[in-house]
Formats: sequence, structure tokens, C-alpha cells
Amino acid sequence: MPGHGKKSGAKKSSMRRREQTDGTGDQAYEDAPVRYCSRDQCFNHHNLKECGRCRSAYYCSVECQRSSWQKHKPECDHNSQGILPDGEPLLRRNLRNWSVRFDASLLNACLRGLMLKTEWERLDHGAIVVFLEPRRHVNQGSRWRILNVGAFRTPAIMDMLKALGDDYFEQYRDHVFPLHERERKRLQESSGGIADYAKVILIARNAGPEALEGEEPIEVRFKPVDVWRPLAAAFPLAQYEGDWCEDLKNQVHDDRPMKHGGSALLVPTAQ
Repeated sequence: MPGHGKKSGAKKSSMRRREQTDGTGDQAYEDAPVRYCSRDQCFNHHNLKECGRCRSAYYCSVECQRSSWQKHKPECDHNSQGILPDGEPLLRRNLRNWSVRFDASLLNACLRGLMLKTEWERLDHGAIVVFLEPRRHVNQGSRWRILNVGAFRTPAIMDMLKALGDDYFEQYRDHVFPLHERERKRLQESSGGIADYAKVILIARNAGPEALEGEEPIEVRFKPVDVWRPLAAAFPLAQYEGDWCEDLKNQVHDDRPMKHGGSALLVPTAQ
């Protein structure tokens, strides 16, 4: 696993870069779901409602929400800690919306960046880390640009968190990561070993030419991503080729998130 984001040495993407996008004209792509119900093994993507406490999980029914509560509670506790009595800060809301819109793109990055088809055990040793800064965009889920992204080992991640401040370092060391490992064990046992969680850490700095006035200088978000051995095994080896970091950057820059499509991922078509 590399200790830093890969520099692009592959053939450049054929997707034409644009400063802002709104709609693609590709009806099959537009109609594909961004995400499914958050309950394990529920693939309903209709009439989803967000968790009213943390606004991070989405459920298709009260029954699914209740049955998923024990699994969701650690993430809910963590993400709801920063919600203020007078409302969610804009920086945090934009990051939450972004993490939902690009859910399938982040899953693809986990599969490729951690090489889960051939090295499933990498889930034990590291995570995908995405560094972002604000940008203007008509779509609420696309108001970030990626500065850098890479697959990092756990010691390097802890060094990053330490550099952000002792509060971040201690929160992740003592609370977030231990809870994540307990939830991984629970999912592994309940799925018979075919399902697990990958770690994605979003580090958003309120900087750059389109920084948000009056907002906090930094927002960090932890996102566990469901990964399944059968999906990793079925993922075409050819799709591991190329620069996955650059692919993710292009999807975000062009507002062309990948979409979930049953057991596969619907890849955005080139423009």
C-alpha cells in the first residue's frame, strides 16, 4: 500500500473536464441510484429517509432502521457529536452531502486503491484518505474539489491526525477506530465472513479561492464503506488498471459520480 497518493502516470482520462456540471443527458446514468438503504443486504433505493439524529444513514422503512440500529449506533454517535443546537454548520452539511453523492465512487476507490480483489487483508492495515477544499457548484453534493487522495497505512494516518491536533488524534485513537473494529467484527460474523467495512477518511480544509466565510477551518469525517468479497472477486481485473486516484478526481471534478447497480457499479460514460 503506498504511503501517499499516486501521481498520474497513466493515460489521461477521456472525460472532458468542466468547471461545473448540472445533469448529464444520460438517462440511464441519471436514473441509477446513488445509494441504497443502509441496512445490511437491503438494496432498496426508493423513498429513503435520513437518520434524524446524525443525518448520515438512510433507510427505506422504520423496520430497516430498527433492525440496523446496533450496527449504526457507533457511527451515529460519532457523526452526531458535532451537530450544534442551532443547526448543522454549512461546511459539515456540504461534506455530508458529498459523501452520500459519491458513495459508489468511494466504494470503487476502496476496491482499487486497497486491491481488495487479491489482498482482502489490506482492510486491516489502512484506509483511503481524501483531502478536499470547497468549490461553488449548483449541486449540494458536489461542493468540494479533491486536492489529493491516496491509500495510507494506519501509522501514516495517525500521523496526519496528530498534525491536525491532539483532539482529532485522541478521538480517532480512543473512540472512532476501536468502534470501527468492533463493527467490523460484528459484520464479519453476521455475514459469514463475506462482508466487511473499509475505512475512508475525509479531511476537508476550508481554504482556497472558494473558502466559506465564517466556517471552521477544517472538517474531518469518517466514512465506513461496506465491501463484499463476492463483489471484490467479481470486479474485473482490467478495471484495476489506470490511475484510480485520477479517476476519482475526474468523477468529482466533472460531477459524474459512479452509481450503484445491483451487485455492480455503473460507470459514468465519457462525455
